[in-house]
Amino acid sequence: MKHFLGKLRTDPAWLTLCVAALIIMAVFLLWPLSTVFHYSFIDEAGNFSLTGYQRFFTEYEYRNSLGNTLILGFWVTFFSLVLGTSLALVVSRLDFKMATAVSILPLITLVVPDVVVAAAWILLLGKQGIFTGWLAIIGIEVPSLYSWWGMIFVMTLNTYVYAFVIMLGAFKLMDRTLEEAGQGLGRPLRRVIMGITLPLMIPSLLSATLIVFTHVIGSFGIPAILGTRQQVLAVKAYNEFVSEMGGNPQMQTTMATILIALGLLVLIAQKIWVEKKQVQMESGHSPLKLKLTGWQRFLADGFITTVIVLSMLPAVVVLITAFTPSVGPVLHYGSFTINNIKYALLRAPEPLYNSLFLASMATVAGVVFSIICAYLIVKRKCWLTSALDVIVMLPLTIAGTVLGIALINTFNTGPIILTGTWIIMSLAYFLRRTPLSTRAAIGPLHNLKDSVEEASISLGIPSIRTFFKVVLPVMLPSITSAAVLMWVTSLSELSATIVLYYGGMSTMPIEIFQQVDSGRLSIASAYSVLLLLCIFVPLIIASKVFKVKLA
Repeated sequence: MKHFLGKLRTDPAWLTLCVAALIIMAVFLLWPLSTVFHYSFIDEAGNFSLTGYQRFFTEYEYRNSLGNTLILGFWVTFFSLVLGTSLALVVSRLDFKMATAVSILPLITLVVPDVVVAAAWILLLGKQGIFTGWLAIIGIEVPSLYSWWGMIFVMTLNTYVYAFVIMLGAFKLMDRTLEEAGQGLGRPLRRVIMGITLPLMIPSLLSATLIVFTHVIGSFGIPAILGTRQQVLAVKAYNEFVSEMGGNPQMQTTMATILIALGLLVLIAQKIWVEKKQVQMESGHSPLKLKLTGWQRFLADGFITTVIVLSMLPAVVVLITAFTPSVGPVLHYGSFTINNIKYALLRAPEPLYNSLFLASMATVAGVVFSIICAYLIVKRKCWLTSALDVIVMLPLTIAGTVLGIALINTFNTGPIILTGTWIIMSLAYFLRRTPLSTRAAIGPLHNLKDSVEEASISLGIPSIRTFFKVVLPVMLPSITSAAVLMWVTSLSELSATIVLYYGGMSTMPIEIFQQVDSGRLSIASAYSVLLLLCIFVPLIIASKVFKVKLA
């Protein structure tokens, strides 16, 4: 037992915290997931049955939703990797003037809700869209945005940033002597990048693939709005949940189980491949940036400018549309009104308060939990903390709608009843955002030598006090950044909220989704502007006043 507990065996305080963290995740994550799995084998009569899985794999609408999910996941992941990797390569290897603008792309893309992004592109490329009208004047007909190309296009612009952030870090950490050796043998830069650089990036590419693919297959907002003809599993499971609220939950839990299995398969495959492709390089030899001239600089600047414009268009479009008069779904651009903002302000206080309250509660709990988990995983290694590491990262592979269904099925009856309370909504936000904040907290701990902490303890200072005096200050910058991003991304959460919210607890993303769904895009834009203000004003304050590094 002592061998398996590692350093925890001599530290009762941290052992207690580790056990408490495992109990929390077991009760609020593993138990709901096991409940979903259990209900997928229970028929209407309460008997064990494989009917759910038989229906899923024999009935066209269910098989088609799985096929659509895989198709969407594959193509969005492919294009996101191409775009994100290309942008990361350009930014890490070239010296250009727009470095500051590129650095805020992750911030803009991550915090703008996907339902706002979908609404913006409908305003641009929908049937009555701005670009659609302009192109029609010159005889170019834009295909319907409510199609495969529309979903893939919009979701790629909404997810490429995950690949960009991961690959940018990998390119910056690469040992430049490897590339210089290739060029020294007479190979042109293009062949060096294709033959040396990119193969060394395979572990990072696989990590980016996991993040993007799991995000796409679990996405709800964009597929629900643009994919009415090509339903994916996350949307289909929600529709089944709504239609079966008073009946047999077998089909909704069957689809939820398949979505969970799909995410886990990708995670396992990624881990196996990463272990095979690990390459160690010397640090401290980052590649030097090249200065381009002539047509090469023109192409690089054009590529970067295009990506920046496409990424920022949604926020700009909703801002303009929020002040545009409308009659039903028809927008009158060129005119100005504040009626949309007035309407949103009159209706928004309660949803806005709910969003702020839920996000704040989830962030406080999530940050405290993440700090404890990060310290245990890095500094108190043993089989218990290894298990905690795996369990904490599990929500990354679970769709928001699936998590919502799991929580409702588990906490609707029994010893713990949370359904119909704000706690279950905040709990969903906590579970979905904790993996990223934990990973942010883990980073600086790897750079803190054990001898520093041990020296404090040897002077008679208890381990918990040592943690607050020595370890926490090292973690604080990363934790602060993670807390801010956890808070703003919780504000924009839709996929779990759409399942869990109830009368009186509607949130801003729910209000926006309902307005978009009913074709009231000007009102949806007004709600979006209020939500974006609530997101970006605190971000600016955190960045300028408290010097929090966000990008």
